Amino acid sequence: MGKISFWDILAYIAFAILIVYFLLKILGIIHSPVEFDIVALISGAYFIGRYTMKIDFISDKIKEHSDELKNIKSDCTYCKQ
Repeated sequence: MGKISFWDILAYIAFAILIVYFLLKILGIIHSPVEFDIVALISGAYFIGRYTMKIDFISDKIKEHSDELKNIKSDCTYCKQ
């Protein structure tokens, strides 16, 4: 398993803030002012943005590897037999 980066930890904290906020809001424990709503929205936006960037990065890497495999296959003399 890979090392977890600071930014991943920050994303998990943002996600935890969002979950706790919504649970407390649903249970009626907090009647939040606008400032808390903004913190929850920013946390959610950060979490979604962080993992959207990761998905884009993975997609680009898969495309690169796919192109490399096509090149290897076209250059392979054993595969052409």
